[in-house]
Amino acid sequence: MRRLLVLLVSLCLVAQASPASKKASADKSSKSETLVDEGTFAVFQNGRQVATETFSIRQMPTESVTVSKIELDSGQPDGVLKQSAKLTLLPDGSLSRYEYTRESPGHSQLMVEPSEHFLQLRGEVNGKKIDEPFFLSRTAFVLDDYFFATREILLWAYLASSCKPPSAGGTCEFSRRRYPILIPERGTSSQVFIEFKGFEDAPLNGRPQHLRHFLMTTEGPDWHLWLNADQKLLRISVPDTGIEVLRQSR
Repeated sequence: MRRLLVLLVSLCLVAQASPASKKASADKSSKSETLVDEGTFAVFQNGRQVATETFSIRQMPTESVTVSKIELDSGQPDGVLKQSAKLTLLPDGSLSRYEYTRESPGHSQLMVEPSEHFLQLRGEVNGKKIDEPFFLSRTAFVLDDYFFATREILLWAYLASSCKPPSAGGTCEFSRRRYPILIPERGTSSQVFIEFKGFEDAPLNGRPQHLRHFLMTTEGPDWHLWLNADQKLLRISVPDTGIEVLRQSR
């Protein structure tokens, strides 16, 4: 593997560089934020584009922030669903704060913050106040519907926590792992399991790609996700729903 994601706390790829270059990189990151990833995902259902997500993932000395905005064709007379989210993680990868806003149709504003023993969901959904605790630790992951950039971060967490290098060197051996999750927009908690399914060569965005294939098992349909050599999420497929998500080339 050309690069290793050694820690979720960095939320970026750390090249196997010399001590001097590592120190220079650390000095630079301590002074300013680092853009880890940004882009656009096009969301298709049964071959028809139904949504677009734009996102950015930035790393600061004391936190990382993922911001996503999505527009979804709801298929309803009241038009397009517009929603946004901001996920802030602490240096150890645990939750600092999550904010969700739905602009239309209707209006919802939700916030998740951790306390000592649970995650607190607060906000307002179409005029109704929400104030509900979930008995999950701050290490639980927030995975709201339609936000796919957070799935990329979850895969990075999986890579960082489940890589077991063979004693004689070589590539990592990945085991299946369980992650508790919170879905604020639904007001529910759940769990997912992630496992590495191997490498696949496939054309994407008009050129051949050597991709890592991951399976995310949920309480609903299975999700298939693919990362490239730079650990960027390029594709998601949910066969049972006809959903396909593709990163758009620049």
